[in-house]
Amino acid sequence: MATRVHSSFLNTSAVKMGARVLFLLTVLLGFSLVHKAEQSSRFGTKTAYLFNASAASSLKIPANCHPVHLNMIVRHGSRYPSDGDREDIDEFLGKLNKIYNESAPFRYQNLTIPWSKPTEWNNAMPSELSAAGENEQYNIATRYRSRFPQVFDKEYWNKYYTFVTSDKLRNAQSAMAFAFGLFEGRGPVASSNFQPVAITFSGRENDDKLLNSYNSCPRYEIDVKEHGAEEVEKFMAGPEVKDTVRRLEERLKLNGKLSLTFDYVEKIFRLCSFGIMNRGDNTWCPLLEDEDMKILEYQGDLEAYYEHSYGNKLSYKVVCPLLSEMTTNLQKFSEGKIEARGVFRFASSGSLTSLLTILGLYNDSVPLKADNYLEQSHRLFRLSNAVTMSANIALVLLACNSTEMAGKQHYKVQVLVNEAPVGLPCCHGNMTCALDRFLACYEDTVKGCDFDAMCNVPPTGGIATASAAIFYPHPDMLALAVVLLIFKNI
Repeated sequence: MATRVHSSFLNTSAVKMGARVLFLLTVLLGFSLVHKAEQSSRFGTKTAYLFNASAASSLKIPANCHPVHLNMIVRHGSRYPSDGDREDIDEFLGKLNKIYNESAPFRYQNLTIPWSKPTEWNNAMPSELSAAGENEQYNIATRYRSRFPQVFDKEYWNKYYTFVTSDKLRNAQSAMAFAFGLFEGRGPVASSNFQPVAITFSGRENDDKLLNSYNSCPRYEIDVKEHGAEEVEKFMAGPEVKDTVRRLEERLKLNGKLSLTFDYVEKIFRLCSFGIMNRGDNTWCPLLEDEDMKILEYQGDLEAYYEHSYGNKLSYKVVCPLLSEMTTNLQKFSEGKIEARGVFRFASSGSLTSLLTILGLYNDSVPLKADNYLEQSHRLFRLSNAVTMSANIALVLLACNSTEMAGKQHYKVQVLVNEAPVGLPCCHGNMTCALDRFLACYEDTVKGCDFDAMCNVPPTGGIATASAAIFYPHPDMLALAVVLLIFKNI
């Protein structure tokens, strides 16, 4: 009896012990999955689009309102490496593959060097949209169509639904995939009822004030790119980056065979991000530990902060033509002057970053700098959240009936970032904003949007700083001043 009791006790203990072990394994597995999820979402603008269903579900249409117009800008979807990235990656891999060969390979978890690039890289054009990017665009579009059926109550005609892209292959591909998601099964072509759509280009790469404004602005090239990167350079020369480079050298066991630079470390970061976004392959990722990822992410955010955001006024005010067109669309639709139910634009990360900035979103009270990396660990300006692949900004126009106004119709605006509602500072953080109030918030920016004057390089070749006023006199005004001066001296 005693033995049976003892045996029962052992069995019970074994069950409890097994349960504890199973619980611990579950916790550890859960932690591992969370860690991997966090790691896979820390690539800045190279982060794949991760749809947050819980955030998107917070979208609420106010009572007595319904959506009537959708005005969007969408970043292209996940893509293959650019021409520059390919060249740099090839150079880096060539050096690593020379150090480690088939007879003496290097192994680190799932990574084996020598390493060969994925076969699809040989077929894809530089920066071409990947299958993952095409599916991102398609899925986003189907969700917008599902959420706003009143906006898509018309059959497709160009006057109702407009598609505009900048002069990039990946943006045109994104527009096609997005349009397919909006009008799948509603067109006249073949048994699949495919609906072709008209796609308009917003201009040549260096002459596109709407969707590629920073490349169309001569002063941007001088003021921002050459004189707005001091903080980035300081950070890259600082202790955090140096420690990351040193850790990677040790992890790769280079032992003086190759002196790593930050550029090489960044290529490991890119190999990791492109592998995850396009193939679900994290082969290169274990080389980058948590702190390495945070430092590399911050470097990218710091660069974007000064190239496209709050670090330099010109870098975001150059998108005033885009803001002007979007707000004008809302106003004209509310006045019955246009019939466009939806306007869909496709561009690159810089345009979306600048538009978020000019709207006043994700603005930290303390600027991002080289020496406050730790202080900014909980920053609002985090492109891994806001400007991922397939990032999207939507202005939703709502028609509302008010009982206080005897049934008179008025309009409100909702702003969605990556399908989730955000509160605008100028609307006191509310998720909806009266159209008149919304337009008033940006009236000065829109009315003062003289792109040519803003982007004019002073005749003397002088360069204003980022904190200085960004507008120069129009050339005609300068000419008039010269004429008046001549007459005064006659």
